[in-house]
Amino acid sequence: MDNAHKRQVVENLFLTFATKQAELFKQYDANRKKRSKIFLQRLRYQLKRNGENHRKEWSSKLEAELLESIPTRKIWKLSRNDKWFRELFEQEDNEDDLLRYFRMGRAMYDTLVAMLRQDLAPHPLLAAQSCSAEKKVGIGLYKLTTGADYTTIGNMFGVHKATVKNCVHQFCKSMVKNYMDSEIYLPDQEEMAEISKSFEDKSDIPLVIGAMGRLHVPITPSLADSKNYINGRKWPSLILQAVVDNNHCFRHITCGHVGATEDSVVLGDSGLYQHFDGADMPSQNINGNTVKSFIVSDTVYPLLPWLQHGYMTPTTTEEETFNEHLNKARVAVDEAFDRLRARFRILQRKIDIDINFVPQILLTCCILHNFLEKNNTPFLEAWSEALQESNQKYPQPDGAASLNYTTTVEGESIRDVLKEHLHSKYVLFRTIEYNQVYFISEGNN
Repeated sequence: MDNAHKRQVVENLFLTFATKQAELFKQYDANRKKRSKIFLQRLRYQLKRNGENHRKEWSSKLEAELLESIPTRKIWKLSRNDKWFRELFEQEDNEDDLLRYFRMGRAMYDTLVAMLRQDLAPHPLLAAQSCSAEKKVGIGLYKLTTGADYTTIGNMFGVHKATVKNCVHQFCKSMVKNYMDSEIYLPDQEEMAEISKSFEDKSDIPLVIGAMGRLHVPITPSLADSKNYINGRKWPSLILQAVVDNNHCFRHITCGHVGATEDSVVLGDSGLYQHFDGADMPSQNINGNTVKSFIVSDTVYPLLPWLQHGYMTPTTTEEETFNEHLNKARVAVDEAFDRLRARFRILQRKIDIDINFVPQILLTCCILHNFLEKNNTPFLEAWSEALQESNQKYPQPDGAASLNYTTTVEGESIRDVLKEHLHSKYVLFRTIEYNQVYFISEGNN
Protein backbone atom coordinates (compact mmCIF):
# COMPACT_ATOMS: atom_id res chain seq x y z
CA MET A 1 0.00 0.00 0.00
CA ASP A 2 1.57 3.30 -0.96
CA ASN A 3 1.60 6.33 1.21
CA ALA A 4 -1.10 8.15 -0.73
CA HIS A 5 -3.52 5.32 -0.26
CA LYS A 6 -2.72 5.12 3.45
CA ARG A 7 -3.28 8.84 3.81
CA GLN A 8 -6.66 8.50 2.11
CA VAL A 9 -7.71 5.71 4.48
CA VAL A 10 -6.66 7.72 7.54
CA GLU A 11 -8.60 10.76 6.31
CA ASN A 12 -11.69 8.63 5.77
CA LEU A 13 -11.39 7.25 9.31
CA PHE A 14 -11.03 10.73 10.78
CA LEU A 15 -14.04 11.92 8.71
CA THR A 16 -16.16 8.99 9.89
CA PHE A 17 -15.09 9.63 13.48
CA ALA A 18 -15.89 13.33 13.18
CA THR A 19 -19.34 12.58 11.71
CA LYS A 20 -20.08 10.05 14.41
CA GLN A 21 -18.87 12.45 17.09
CA ALA A 22 -21.10 15.22 15.71
CA GLU A 23 -24.13 12.90 15.79
CA LEU A 24 -23.35 11.89 19.34
CA PHE A 25 -22.99 15.55 20.39
CA LYS A 26 -26.31 16.38 18.67
CA GLN A 27 -28.08 13.44 20.33
CA TYR A 28 -26.58 14.34 23.70
CA ASP A 29 -27.73 17.92 23.33
CA ALA A 30 -31.28 16.82 22.43
CA ASN A 31 -31.43 14.44 25.40
CA ARG A 32 -30.11 17.15 27.67
CA LYS A 33 -32.78 19.61 26.54
CA LYS A 34 -35.47 16.96 26.95
CA ARG A 35 -34.26 16.07 30.45
CA SER A 36 -34.13 19.78 31.31
CA LYS A 37 -37.71 20.28 30.10
CA ILE A 38 -38.95 17.31 32.12
CA PHE A 39 -37.05 18.55 35.14
CA LEU A 40 -38.51 22.04 34.81
CA GLN A 41 -42.05 20.62 34.45
CA ARG A 42 -41.63 18.50 37.55
CA LEU A 43 -40.14 21.44 39.42
CA ARG A 44 -42.98 23.71 38.35
CA TYR A 45 -45.60 21.16 39.46
CA GLN A 46 -43.84 20.64 42.79
CA LEU A 47 -43.64 24.39 43.42
CA LYS A 48 -47.33 24.82 42.51
CA ARG A 49 -48.40 21.99 44.81
CA ASN A 50 -46.28 23.26 47.66
CA GLY A 51 -47.58 26.78 47.05
CA GLU A 52 -51.20 25.64 47.27
CA ASN A 53 -50.52 23.67 50.44
CA HIS A 54 -48.77 26.66 52.00
CA ARG A 55 -51.59 28.98 50.91
CA LYS A 56 -54.26 26.73 52.45
CA GLU A 57 -52.23 26.33 55.61
CA TRP A 58 -51.61 30.05 56.01
CA SER A 59 -55.21 30.92 55.05
CA SER A 60 -56.60 28.59 57.73
CA LYS A 61 -54.17 30.05 60.29
CA LEU A 62 -55.09 33.59 59.28
CA GLU A 63 -58.83 32.79 59.40
CA ALA A 64 -58.48 31.25 62.84
CA GLU A 65 -56.52 34.26 64.09
CA LEU A 66 -59.06 36.70 62.66
CA LEU A 67 -62.05 34.83 64.08
CA GLU A 68 -60.45 34.74 67.49
CA SER A 69 -59.55 38.42 67.40
CA ILE A 70 -62.89 39.77 66.05
CA PRO A 71 -65.82 39.84 68.52
CA THR A 72 -68.74 37.75 67.22
CA ARG A 73 -72.20 36.68 68.40
CA LYS A 74 -74.09 33.44 67.97
CA ILE A 75 -76.57 33.19 65.08
CA TRP A 76 -79.99 31.77 65.96
CA LYS A 77 -81.51 29.37 63.44
CA LEU A 78 -85.05 28.02 63.56
CA SER A 79 -85.13 24.26 63.77
CA ARG A 80 -87.81 22.86 61.45
CA ASN A 81 -89.04 19.33 61.07
CA ASP A 82 -91.86 17.58 59.26
CA LYS A 83 -92.68 15.19 62.09
CA TRP A 84 -96.42 15.89 61.83
CA PHE A 85 -96.52 15.15 58.11
CA ARG A 86 -94.35 12.02 58.35
CA GLU A 87 -96.29 10.57 61.27
CA LEU A 88 -99.57 11.22 59.46
CA PHE A 89 -98.50 9.17 56.45
CA GLU A 90 -96.56 6.49 58.30
CA GLN A 91 -99.62 5.52 60.30
CA GLU A 92 -101.95 2.84 59.07
CA ASP A 93 -105.75 2.97 59.16
CA ASN A 94 -105.77 6.76 59.48
CA GLU A 95 -108.39 7.46 56.83
CA ASP A 96 -110.31 9.68 59.27
CA ASP A 97 -107.29 11.97 59.81
CA LEU A 98 -106.61 12.20 56.08
CA LEU A 99 -110.26 13.01 55.43
CA ARG A 100 -110.19 15.72 58.09
CA TYR A 101 -106.99 17.43 56.92
CA PHE A 102 -107.07 16.77 53.16
CA ARG A 103 -110.75 15.92 52.50
CA MET A 104 -109.76 12.61 50.85
CA GLY A 105 -108.51 9.15 51.72
CA ARG A 106 -105.10 7.57 51.13
CA ALA A 107 -106.04 6.00 47.78
CA MET A 108 -107.34 9.29 46.37
CA TYR A 109 -104.28 11.15 47.72
CA ASP A 110 -101.87 8.68 46.10
CA THR A 111 -103.78 8.95 42.83
CA LEU A 112 -103.51 12.76 42.91
CA VAL A 113 -99.76 12.55 43.59
CA ALA A 114 -99.29 10.18 40.63
CA MET A 115 -101.29 12.51 38.37
CA LEU A 116 -99.15 15.55 39.26
CA ARG A 117 -95.75 13.90 39.82
CA GLN A 118 -94.30 15.03 36.50
CA ASP A 119 -95.00 18.72 37.22
CA LEU A 120 -94.25 18.61 40.96
CA ALA A 121 -91.05 16.55 40.91
CA PRO A 122 -88.33 18.12 43.14
CA HIS A 123 -85.86 20.42 41.39
CA PRO A 124 -82.21 19.32 41.86
CA LEU A 125 -80.81 22.87 42.00
CA LEU A 126 -83.53 25.11 43.44
CA ALA A 127 -83.92 24.78 47.20
CA ALA A 128 -87.42 26.30 47.11
CA GLN A 129 -88.56 23.44 44.84
CA SER A 130 -86.70 20.58 46.52
CA CYS A 131 -89.78 19.17 48.28
CA SER A 132 -91.13 15.83 47.14
CA ALA A 133 -94.28 15.62 45.06
CA GLU A 134 -96.10 14.02 48.03
CA LYS A 135 -95.26 16.96 50.29
CA LYS A 136 -96.17 19.57 47.65
CA VAL A 137 -99.60 17.98 47.18
CA GLY A 138 -100.05 17.85 50.95
CA ILE A 139 -99.10 21.51 51.36
CA GLY A 140 -101.44 22.58 48.54
CA LEU A 141 -104.37 20.58 49.87
CA TYR A 142 -103.83 21.72 53.45
CA LYS A 143 -103.79 25.36 52.35
CA LEU A 144 -107.08 24.95 50.46
CA THR A 145 -108.87 22.84 53.08
CA THR A 146 -107.88 24.93 56.12
CA GLY A 147 -106.99 28.39 54.83
CA ALA A 148 -104.11 28.51 57.34
CA ASP A 149 -101.33 31.08 56.85
CA TYR A 150 -98.01 30.17 55.25
CA THR A 151 -96.06 30.25 58.51
CA THR A 152 -98.38 27.79 60.26
CA ILE A 153 -98.27 25.39 57.32
CA GLY A 154 -94.49 25.70 57.12
CA ASN A 155 -94.13 24.68 60.75
CA MET A 156 -96.30 21.60 60.21
CA PHE A 157 -94.51 20.47 57.05
CA GLY A 158 -90.99 21.47 58.08
CA VAL A 159 -90.37 24.12 55.39
CA HIS A 160 -90.03 27.90 55.17
CA LYS A 161 -93.12 29.99 54.48
CA ALA A 162 -91.64 31.06 51.12
CA THR A 163 -91.42 27.38 50.17
CA VAL A 164 -95.07 26.92 51.22
CA LYS A 165 -96.13 29.73 48.89
CA ASN A 166 -94.11 28.24 46.06
CA CYS A 167 -95.63 24.78 46.61
CA VAL A 168 -99.19 26.17 46.67
CA HIS A 169 -98.61 28.04 43.40
CA GLN A 170 -97.06 24.99 41.74
CA PHE A 171 -99.90 22.73 42.89
CA CYS A 172 -102.69 25.03 41.68
CA LYS A 173 -101.06 25.82 38.34
CA SER A 174 -100.49 22.14 37.65
CA MET A 175 -104.10 21.27 38.51
CA VAL A 176 -105.53 23.97 36.24
CA LYS A 177 -103.14 23.25 33.36
CA ASN A 178 -103.73 19.49 33.30
CA TYR A 179 -107.34 18.99 34.42
CA MET A 180 -109.37 22.16 33.80
CA ASP A 181 -110.63 21.13 30.38
CA SER A 182 -111.06 17.44 31.20
CA GLU A 183 -113.01 17.96 34.44
CA ILE A 184 -115.12 21.08 33.87
CA TYR A 185 -117.01 21.01 30.59
CA LEU A 186 -120.57 21.38 29.34
CA PRO A 187 -122.36 18.06 28.70
CA ASP A 188 -123.00 16.58 25.29
CA GLN A 189 -126.47 15.53 24.08
CA GLU A 190 -126.28 12.04 25.54
CA GLU A 191 -125.26 13.35 28.93
CA MET A 192 -127.87 16.11 28.75
CA ALA A 193 -130.57 13.46 28.51
CA GLU A 194 -129.31 11.74 31.68
CA ILE A 195 -129.02 15.02 33.58
CA SER A 196 -132.47 16.23 32.56
CA LYS A 197 -134.01 12.90 33.61
CA SER A 198 -132.53 13.28 37.10
CA PHE A 199 -133.67 16.91 37.40
CA GLU A 200 -137.14 15.96 36.23
CA ASP A 201 -137.35 13.31 38.96
CA LYS A 202 -136.61 16.05 41.51
CA SER A 203 -138.64 18.94 40.15
CA ASP A 204 -141.17 17.41 37.70
CA ILE A 205 -139.91 19.90 35.11
CA PRO A 206 -138.43 18.34 31.95
CA LEU A 207 -135.34 19.31 29.92
CA VAL A 208 -133.37 20.89 32.80
CA ILE A 209 -129.68 20.30 32.06
CA GLY A 210 -128.12 22.42 34.81
CA ALA A 211 -128.51 25.04 37.49
CA MET A 212 -126.61 28.32 37.41
CA GLY A 213 -125.71 30.69 40.23
CA ARG A 214 -122.92 32.85 41.52
CA LEU A 215 -120.86 33.01 44.70
CA HIS A 216 -118.99 35.98 46.18
CA VAL A 217 -115.68 34.84 47.69
CA PRO A 218 -114.07 37.12 50.33
CA ILE A 219 -110.59 38.41 49.46
CA THR A 220 -107.95 40.85 50.71
CA PRO A 221 -107.51 43.46 47.94
CA SER A 222 -104.85 46.13 47.71
CA LEU A 223 -105.72 49.51 49.17
CA ALA A 224 -105.52 51.20 45.76
CA ASP A 225 -108.27 49.05 44.21
CA SER A 226 -110.25 48.13 47.31
CA LYS A 227 -113.43 50.02 46.42
CA ASN A 228 -113.73 48.21 43.09
CA TYR A 229 -113.98 44.89 44.94
CA ILE A 230 -116.75 45.99 47.35
CA ASN A 231 -119.97 44.12 46.63
CA GLY A 232 -123.55 44.96 47.58
CA ARG A 233 -122.95 43.73 51.15
CA LYS A 234 -120.05 46.14 51.62
CA TRP A 235 -117.20 43.61 51.77
CA PRO A 236 -114.50 42.90 49.14
CA SER A 237 -114.96 39.84 46.98
CA LEU A 238 -114.39 38.07 43.68
CA ILE A 239 -117.31 36.49 41.81
CA LEU A 240 -117.50 32.80 40.95
CA GLN A 241 -120.30 32.00 38.49
CA ALA A 242 -121.00 28.33 37.90
CA VAL A 243 -123.30 25.87 36.16
CA VAL A 244 -123.72 22.56 38.02
CA ASP A 245 -125.39 19.29 37.12
CA ASN A 246 -127.65 16.99 39.13
CA ASN A 247 -124.62 15.46 40.93
CA HIS A 248 -123.36 18.83 42.22
CA CYS A 249 -120.44 18.75 39.77
CA PHE A 250 -119.32 21.99 38.12
CA ARG A 251 -119.85 21.96 34.35
CA HIS A 252 -118.95 25.57 33.56
CA ILE A 253 -117.31 28.27 35.70
CA THR A 254 -116.40 31.90 35.26
CA CYS A 255 -114.28 33.62 37.91
CA GLY A 256 -112.09 36.68 38.37
CA HIS A 257 -114.66 39.50 38.20
CA VAL A 258 -114.46 41.99 41.07
CA GLY A 259 -117.29 42.13 43.60
CA ALA A 260 -118.75 45.36 42.22
CA THR A 261 -119.29 43.81 38.76
CA GLU A 262 -122.90 43.42 37.68
CA ASP A 263 -124.19 39.92 37.08
CA SER A 264 -125.00 40.88 33.49
CA VAL A 265 -121.33 41.56 32.78
CA VAL A 266 -120.25 38.26 34.33
CA LEU A 267 -122.80 36.33 32.26
CA GLY A 268 -121.82 38.19 29.10
CA ASP A 269 -118.13 37.35 29.62
CA SER A 270 -118.81 33.70 30.43
CA GLY A 271 -119.24 32.55 26.84
CA LEU A 272 -122.58 30.85 27.57
CA TYR A 273 -124.41 33.09 25.11
CA GLN A 274 -122.10 32.01 22.31
CA HIS A 275 -122.40 28.34 23.28
CA PHE A 276 -126.18 28.04 23.58
CA ASP A 277 -127.32 30.42 20.84
CA GLY A 278 -127.91 28.10 17.93
CA ALA A 279 -126.57 25.03 19.72
CA ASP A 280 -128.04 21.65 18.87
CA MET A 281 -129.67 20.48 22.12
CA PRO A 282 -132.24 17.83 23.02
CA SER A 283 -135.83 19.02 22.63
CA GLN A 284 -139.31 17.80 23.50
CA ASN A 285 -142.78 18.52 22.23
CA ILE A 286 -144.82 19.91 25.12
CA ASN A 287 -148.47 20.71 24.46
CA GLY A 288 -147.71 21.24 20.77
CA ASN A 289 -144.68 23.44 21.41
CA THR A 290 -141.06 22.44 20.77
CA VAL A 291 -138.96 23.19 23.85
CA LYS A 292 -135.17 22.76 23.92
CA SER A 293 -133.09 21.91 26.97
CA PHE A 294 -132.33 24.81 29.28
CA ILE A 295 -130.56 25.90 32.46
CA VAL A 296 -132.42 27.12 35.53
CA SER A 297 -131.25 30.15 37.49
CA ASP A 298 -132.27 32.84 39.91
CA THR A 299 -134.22 35.94 38.92
CA VAL A 300 -131.02 38.02 38.75
CA TYR A 301 -130.44 36.52 35.31
CA PRO A 302 -132.40 37.19 32.11
CA LEU A 303 -135.23 35.00 30.88
CA LEU A 304 -134.01 33.31 27.69
CA PRO A 305 -134.94 30.16 25.77
CA TRP A 306 -131.86 28.40 27.23
CA LEU A 307 -131.97 30.13 30.63
CA GLN A 308 -135.15 29.96 32.71
CA HIS A 309 -136.08 31.31 36.12
CA GLY A 310 -139.24 31.64 38.16
CA TYR A 311 -141.77 34.44 38.20
CA MET A 312 -140.45 37.47 40.07
CA THR A 313 -143.88 38.43 41.41
CA PRO A 314 -146.20 35.42 41.05
CA THR A 315 -149.85 36.42 40.87
CA THR A 316 -151.52 33.04 40.54
CA THR A 317 -151.33 29.71 42.30
CA GLU A 318 -149.98 28.12 39.12
CA GLU A 319 -147.08 30.59 39.05
CA GLU A 320 -146.29 29.95 42.72
CA THR A 321 -146.38 26.22 42.10
CA PHE A 322 -144.06 26.59 39.12
CA ASN A 323 -141.60 28.61 41.21
CA GLU A 324 -141.59 25.95 43.93
CA HIS A 325 -140.87 23.15 41.48
CA LEU A 326 -138.26 25.15 39.56
CA ASN A 327 -136.48 25.94 42.82
CA LYS A 328 -136.13 22.20 43.51
CA ALA A 329 -133.84 22.05 40.48
CA ARG A 330 -132.16 25.43 40.97
CA VAL A 331 -131.18 24.64 44.57
CA ALA A 332 -128.56 22.21 43.19
CA VAL A 333 -126.18 25.11 42.55
CA ASP A 334 -126.62 26.41 46.12
CA GLU A 335 -125.91 22.94 47.49
CA ALA A 336 -122.83 22.65 45.27
CA PHE A 337 -121.48 25.98 46.53
CA ASP A 338 -122.12 24.93 50.13
CA ARG A 339 -120.28 21.65 49.65
CA LEU A 340 -117.44 23.48 47.89
CA ARG A 341 -117.00 26.00 50.72
CA ALA A 342 -117.41 23.34 53.41
CA ARG A 343 -114.64 21.24 51.87
CA PHE A 344 -112.26 24.12 51.16
CA ARG A 345 -112.32 26.48 54.11
CA ILE A 346 -110.01 28.92 52.36
CA LEU A 347 -113.23 30.18 50.69
CA GLN A 348 -114.85 30.89 54.07
CA ARG A 349 -112.49 33.70 55.03
CA LYS A 350 -110.57 36.47 53.29
CA ILE A 351 -108.02 34.81 51.03
CA ASP A 352 -104.55 36.05 52.00
CA ILE A 353 -103.01 35.45 48.56
CA ASP A 354 -102.05 37.78 45.72
CA ILE A 355 -105.30 38.93 44.15
CA ASN A 356 -104.07 37.98 40.67
CA PHE A 357 -103.63 34.35 41.78
CA VAL A 358 -107.01 33.96 43.49
CA PRO A 359 -108.76 32.77 40.28
CA GLN A 360 -106.28 29.88 40.15
CA ILE A 361 -107.29 29.00 43.73
CA LEU A 362 -110.99 29.02 42.78
CA LEU A 363 -110.44 26.87 39.69
CA THR A 364 -108.37 24.36 41.67
CA CYS A 365 -111.05 24.06 44.35
CA CYS A 366 -113.72 23.41 41.70
CA ILE A 367 -111.59 20.76 39.96
CA LEU A 368 -110.86 18.98 43.25
CA HIS A 369 -114.56 19.23 44.17
CA ASN A 370 -115.45 17.38 40.95
CA PHE A 371 -112.80 14.74 41.67
CA LEU A 372 -114.24 14.11 45.12
CA GLU A 373 -117.87 14.10 43.99
CA LYS A 374 -117.23 11.68 41.12
CA ASN A 375 -115.33 9.31 43.43
CA ASN A 376 -118.09 9.47 46.08
CA THR A 377 -115.62 10.68 48.71
CA PRO A 378 -117.38 10.98 52.09
CA PHE A 379 -118.73 14.41 52.97
CA LEU A 380 -119.12 15.08 56.70
CA GLU A 381 -122.06 17.19 57.78
CA ALA A 382 -119.88 18.64 60.53
CA TRP A 383 -118.00 20.59 57.85
CA SER A 384 -121.21 22.42 56.95
CA GLU A 385 -121.62 23.70 60.50
CA ALA A 386 -118.60 25.97 60.05
CA LEU A 387 -120.41 27.71 57.20
CA GLN A 388 -122.85 29.34 59.60
CA GLU A 389 -120.20 31.65 61.02
CA SER A 390 -118.89 32.49 57.57
CA ASN A 391 -122.41 33.23 56.26
CA GLN A 392 -122.99 35.61 59.13
CA LYS A 393 -119.65 37.38 58.67
CA TYR A 394 -119.79 37.46 54.86
CA PRO A 395 -123.46 37.31 53.78
CA GLN A 396 -124.01 36.81 50.08
CA PRO A 397 -125.36 39.89 48.24
CA ASP A 398 -129.05 39.80 47.42
CA GLY A 399 -129.47 39.51 43.70
CA ALA A 400 -131.58 42.09 41.96
CA ALA A 401 -132.71 41.94 38.36
CA SER A 402 -130.42 44.05 36.21
CA LEU A 403 -131.81 46.53 33.73
CA ASN A 404 -129.03 45.58 31.32
CA TYR A 405 -130.63 42.19 30.70
CA THR A 406 -132.87 41.61 27.72
CA THR A 407 -135.76 39.31 28.52
CA THR A 408 -136.90 37.71 25.28
CA VAL A 409 -140.45 36.88 24.28
CA GLU A 410 -139.29 33.35 23.45
CA GLY A 411 -138.04 32.93 27.01
CA GLU A 412 -141.37 34.04 28.47
CA SER A 413 -143.36 31.79 26.16
CA ILE A 414 -141.25 28.76 27.04
CA ARG A 415 -141.74 29.47 30.74
CA ASP A 416 -145.49 29.68 30.23
CA VAL A 417 -145.43 26.37 28.34
CA LEU A 418 -143.56 24.73 31.21
CA LYS A 419 -146.01 26.20 33.70
CA GLU A 420 -148.98 24.85 31.78
CA HIS A 421 -147.27 21.47 31.47
CA LEU A 422 -146.75 21.33 35.22
CA HIS A 423 -150.36 22.46 35.82
CA SER A 424 -151.71 19.79 33.48
CA LYS A 425 -149.62 17.14 35.18
CA TYR A 426 -150.82 18.02 38.67
CA VAL A 427 -154.20 19.20 39.93
CA LEU A 428 -153.91 21.75 42.68
CA PHE A 429 -156.15 21.63 45.74
CA ARG A 430 -155.95 24.23 48.46
CA THR A 431 -157.71 23.46 51.71
CA ILE A 432 -159.52 26.41 53.19
CA GLU A 433 -159.21 25.17 56.77
CA TYR A 434 -155.41 24.67 56.93
CA ASN A 435 -154.33 26.79 53.97
CA GLN A 436 -152.06 24.00 52.76
CA VAL A 437 -151.21 22.91 49.23
CA TYR A 438 -151.50 19.31 48.04
CA PHE A 439 -150.42 17.89 44.67
CA ILE A 440 -152.37 14.91 43.31
CA SER A 441 -151.43 13.25 40.05
CA GLU A 442 -154.18 13.28 37.44
CA GLY A 443 -153.53 9.62 36.76
CA ASN A 444 -154.86 8.80 40.23
CA ASN A 445 -158.17 10.66 39.76
